[in-house]
Amino acid sequence: MLTERCCLTLQVLGRLLGITQRTIRVVHQLSGGRFSPRKLIPVNPKTLGDHLLLKRIEADLSQLEMALKARVSEHTVRAWEHDRSLPTEGQWRALADILRFELAFPKS
Repeated sequence: MLTERCCLTLQVLGRLLGITQRTIRVVHQLSGGRFSPRKLIPVNPKTLGDHLLLKRIEADLSQLEMALKARVSEHTVRAWEHDRSLPTEGQWRALADILRFELAFPKS
């Protein structure tokens, strides 16, 4: 009798663990799926966007705050961090001042 309870308990726990590992994706009808998923904080930054994201987080700035300081749109900052575009040389200098780094301007 006791072993039946243990087996039942293990089955229930196994089902619960399976639920916690699932990802639910919801697309709001009005958004049309135009919102991109949030980029995770990279553990091993490999791209320019990963490095910019980490530097922005270290500086404790939101995308909007960084955009205002760099005099660009928030969409532009998001595009840089998602590696969809690169900053110009002038924008790169502004980023270096804001985020306090000294990297050579990236060659595309």
